[in-house]
Amino acid sequence: MPGGFDTYSFPARTVPVLVVFLPPLVLLGGGVVSGARGAIASGVILTVFSALAAQLGRDRGKRLEPELWREWGGSPTLRRLRFRDAPNTRIVERLHERIGRVLGDALPTREEEASAPVAADALYDEATRRIIGMTRDREHFPLLFAENVSYGMRRNLLGLRPIGIAVALATAVIAALLMVLATGTFADRAARYVPAATVSVAELILWIAVVNRRWVRVPAEAYADRLVEAVDQLPPAE
Repeated sequence: MPGGFDTYSFPARTVPVLVVFLPPLVLLGGGVVSGARGAIASGVILTVFSALAAQLGRDRGKRLEPELWREWGGSPTLRRLRFRDAPNTRIVERLHERIGRVLGDALPTREEEASAPVAADALYDEATRRIIGMTRDREHFPLLFAENVSYGMRRNLLGLRPIGIAVALATAVIAALLMVLATGTFADRAARYVPAATVSVAELILWIAVVNRRWVRVPAEAYADRLVEAVDQLPPAE
């Protein structure tokens, strides 16, 4: 499947960028570019753009991720492996035991973590990467995959938020000006430019009121829970 259209890349990487550029696409389709040629050209451009959008969407979100994790006190999975973040250390001990059986390597004890927290975090991060590598089968871990897609899409939307606000605002202004300055009857101008203005306003509400760090954290925490649960489905190391 072409890049940008697989079951992860399209919703998590391509869709956020398409959301950003939906208002100008609606404006172009309804008022600036019309007819069969315009539709064909738009389709070709959209196909190529979607593949590139997958990379742009991912890059913006990944650059934001370290800042989010610092704000949260570490990645959600890392915090579940730490004794110092746990309200119940016995739960962490049992989790360490399960992971140790799966990976064949023991994780730091409570005392070892307390004496060398940075080194312990490095081992937790390594263990997390190994578990992620063992749980990539989407059929065996469908809930984990679904949460990963949800988190990726929300994270990338947050990374694109400043661009999305600027594009939606600019499109709304251009659509309003065209409504006033373009030729034709009012009904004709409304049919051509009101849809783009409506989409632009709706997206401004989305970017400002919905897309924020709290919204991203919900699937991030859920993904960490599903990843921890997935450990029980993995075979012990030989």
